[in-house]
Amino acid sequence: MLSMLMHSSSKEVFQASANALSTLLEQNVNFRKVLLSKGLYLNVLELMQRHIYSPEVAESGCKMLNHLFEGSNTSVDTMAAVAPKIITVMKSHETSLSVQLEALRAILHFIVPGMLEESRQDTESQHKLNTVKKQYFRNGIHKLVLAALNRFTGNPGIQKCGLKVISSVTHFPDALEMLSLEGALDSVLHTLQMYPDDQEIQCLGLSLIGCLITKKNLCIGNGHLLAKILVSSLQRFKDVAEVQMNGFQTILAILELSVSFSKLLVHHSFDSVVFYQMSSSIMEQKNQQFLNLCCKCFAKVAVDNELKSVMLERACDQNNSVMAECLLLLGADANQAKESTSLICQVCEKESSPKLVELLLNSGSREQDVRKALTISIGKGDSQIISLLLGRLALDVANNSICLGGFCMGKIEPSWLAPLFPDKTSNLRKQTNIGSTLARMVLRHQMKSAAEEGAASSSDGSFSEDVLVKFDEWTFLPDSSVDCVFGQSDDLDSEDQREVKGSFLVKKKSNSINVGEFYWEPTLQRCSPNLQRHSNSLGPVFDQEDLLKRRRKILSSDDSLKESTKLQSHVRNSESVCSLASEREYITSLDLSANELRDIDALSQRCHISGHLEHLEKLELHQNALSSFPQQLCETLKCLTHLDLHSNKFTAFPSYLLKMNCIANLDVSRNDIGPSIILDPAVRCPTLRQFNLSYNQLSSVPENLAVVVEKLEQFILEGNRISGICSPLSLKELKILNLSKNHISSLSENFLEACPKVESFNARINFLAAMPFLPSSITSLKLSQNKFTCIPEAILNLPHLRSLDMSSNNIQYLPGPAHWKSLNLRELLFNSNQISILDLSEKAHAWSRVEKLHLSRNQLKEVRGHLYLFKSIV
Repeated sequence: MLSMLMHSSSKEVFQASANALSTLLEQNVNFRKVLLSKGLYLNVLELMQRHIYSPEVAESGCKMLNHLFEGSNTSVDTMAAVAPKIITVMKSHETSLSVQLEALRAILHFIVPGMLEESRQDTESQHKLNTVKKQYFRNGIHKLVLAALNRFTGNPGIQKCGLKVISSVTHFPDALEMLSLEGALDSVLHTLQMYPDDQEIQCLGLSLIGCLITKKNLCIGNGHLLAKILVSSLQRFKDVAEVQMNGFQTILAILELSVSFSKLLVHHSFDSVVFYQMSSSIMEQKNQQFLNLCCKCFAKVAVDNELKSVMLERACDQNNSVMAECLLLLGADANQAKESTSLICQVCEKESSPKLVELLLNSGSREQDVRKALTISIGKGDSQIISLLLGRLALDVANNSICLGGFCMGKIEPSWLAPLFPDKTSNLRKQTNIGSTLARMVLRHQMKSAAEEGAASSSDGSFSEDVLVKFDEWTFLPDSSVDCVFGQSDDLDSEDQREVKGSFLVKKKSNSINVGEFYWEPTLQRCSPNLQRHSNSLGPVFDQEDLLKRRRKILSSDDSLKESTKLQSHVRNSESVCSLASEREYITSLDLSANELRDIDALSQRCHISGHLEHLEKLELHQNALSSFPQQLCETLKCLTHLDLHSNKFTAFPSYLLKMNCIANLDVSRNDIGPSIILDPAVRCPTLRQFNLSYNQLSSVPENLAVVVEKLEQFILEGNRISGICSPLSLKELKILNLSKNHISSLSENFLEACPKVESFNARINFLAAMPFLPSSITSLKLSQNKFTCIPEAILNLPHLRSLDMSSNNIQYLPGPAHWKSLNLRELLFNSNQISILDLSEKAHAWSRVEKLHLSRNQLKEVRGHLYLFKSIV
């Protein structure tokens, strides 16, 4: 120090002395106190002024001052004396990188807030300190710093120091306007672009942007760049708390200025960033204040319905089920996608998580899209997703049935069906649901924002109509459907104490059933015109004025809101298809028709759905390509009463079907069974009531039929190749018999003698010319398109006959009413015959109940008697 003073005229001596002192001060803190007490800085400033044009002197002097004041409690008077001199040095050497760097490092001790002494200032001293700092600003320090930032973009040291200085002056009056005029925002953005991997620069820059940004300088030109830089920095330093906090605070400040900025953020994938932070904060229970900040930002972005759809599509593309669930709860449309391919089909193409598929299904995906997604998933063989899709398309909860008809699946796997059956052993306790927890937090902020908007627009504290309209788009979601990770999550934000515990609002959608769509409590139902689809339960209609009053009362009263939490779920939204099935006793009906199935062997194997198949009562397998039915499956289907196998490719009748314990209705029509069926007389099937063998290749009635199915009530042999029946049918319980569309020319005399309960007999389109004995129980007889030339006596003697169709025969004479034993005739169809006379002259009243008498296309020449008794004559 003495050498410096003795040779004050020598720049070299000053430079050497200052560098030596800098080294000593850097290594020994005690030297700083000694030299500060001796006022060394005054001598240094004087000598620097003497050699004002020497960059070497300026550099070494500023460097020594930096180390001298490092960690010292600088007085306000010292600051007032030293800082202006350093500013003068900066002005004199604006083009010298080294001088600017050391000068900035030195001046930071006097201008950046948070110094040790500053924290202990009294009010008067603090005021004096602010006055000194304002003087710095008036001296143009901000211009010098910005010039240095722009000139020396390649030096990280200048950039860091410069950003710190600019940050310290932003709170001065008119500072933001002047910094804006000087292009401070562009300078900061450029610095952030230049040093994307420098954590300190990024942290400083992000914080500074939040201060500098205004509506005026937030234009489209730098808006894209600003959004890109912000999101990029947050992505790069995703685990650095300080960068994240500064970044999200800045984003929130910008969103407060311009809601449209959210589109730019989403364009640069801000949604992925914010969801990473939100979900990780919940899972790892990080800083709740930071989580609240993230939710506030996302609440601003998620106001736009179009953006929600974009973010949902991106979440699905990234297989992020947490993000997708939150967005769906916030009202994102599961059916809206930019591409022509639906969202659920895109998810299935990528073989995403089943959870994601389930969320889209529960959010109202269109049935046609779900069917396309099913085709895609079957091609990929993803069993879990196939099960979910089938659950949406096929599960009929009300009727305890699974309806898979017409899906053209080509095959069926037990693993596809298992989740559709009830699982009595599953643990249905709900697990923590991060997506709905995040939605709850975001919705809280959106509700608060809407409420504040309403409060600001009405001086008397009531809500304006515009705000009420916004509230009409929301419905209350019970707490029971939303899990919270934090035990006191309702208190994440001290400003949100007004939140109604027990429920929160979810935005509605009109075009599909939303994950979060629930019935309102009756009081609220009456107050929402958007719930017209539930109008049957709304009660009386109120006029507009009364409606607004009731809304205001509900929305302004916490008590009313608390009472409104008595809600009933409209759709199940967060539980699996398995949980749905568990609410039922058993699945009793399974429809697998029209699925191009060649076999169902997989169902016959002992598997995890075998226990469920035991409870089936109805199984539909028609319109497939089956040629066999597994015998083992017959043993599994212990409760089956209805089996439909029509329109398959059976060539032989599987007799073991009649061994099933409860089978009552068996349909094997429209196959290629024939030419005969021989039933095992040792087998007894007392439960079978309906047996359909129509449209096969049979040439005779199945042998041993009466022995095996002695209690059969309905037997259909229509459309076969039977030419004659020589033996009695002997079915004591038979009520309906259909032999139409065969080649039958004769029936044995005792054909129906042992069938005393037959009520309906259909033998139309055959070659019959005579009719044997008919049971007196017959009420309906269809014999059209045969070879009859007269009405058989057996028909005239039927006492309970109601309907007779003998059209398209060769009948020449129609006996009058006196010849018919039945007094209950309703229909007589004799069109397309050879009848020439209608004789009603005797006992015409016997036909008083006839409603239809068809005689068209005959040779009718004479009518004897009166026709006024008949309601319909053709």
